[in-house]
Amino acid sequence: MTGPGISDKLDQLTNLPPSEFVLHRDPMLLLDRIISLKPESAVCEWRVREGDEFLVPSAGVPSYIGVEHMAQCVAVHGGACEHALGFPPPQGLLLGTRHYRCEIPYFLVGNCYQVECKMLISNPDGMCAFNCRILSGRQVLAKARISILQLSRGDTFNE
Repeated sequence: MTGPGISDKLDQLTNLPPSEFVLHRDPMLLLDRIISLKPESAVCEWRVREGDEFLVPSAGVPSYIGVEHMAQCVAVHGGACEHALGFPPPQGLLLGTRHYRCEIPYFLVGNCYQVECKMLISNPDGMCAFNCRILSGRQVLAKARISILQLSRGDTFNE
């Protein structure tokens, strides 16, 4: 998504909650806030709390759940881009994850993490690939390439 003024529209959306741009709801909405929205990227944030859906007591949230944080960041990006054009969030499907590597076994209770996605490619049929990272401060904790299918406006997987 590119064009004059689109960056300004996306900048104005960063004060809205992630729930405005994705179809997930609690307890499956894992992101707390949006840090940055650009035509080709997004950065979101979450804090691990006691009682989180995937929390392993006395350990934290397993690092493999980071793939879902990445996928939800991609969904926030897609939903925000559609919102900026006046459309509701699209349905999407995670097609695959390549080279997911995480430097820690668990995301720890009380810690705040950022997840970012940067678009690599996109085609008119809705297939996209993103490079994603999870950070704690400036330290990169996880990386992966996420492939998704975003349905055309008005299409659903239920048809």
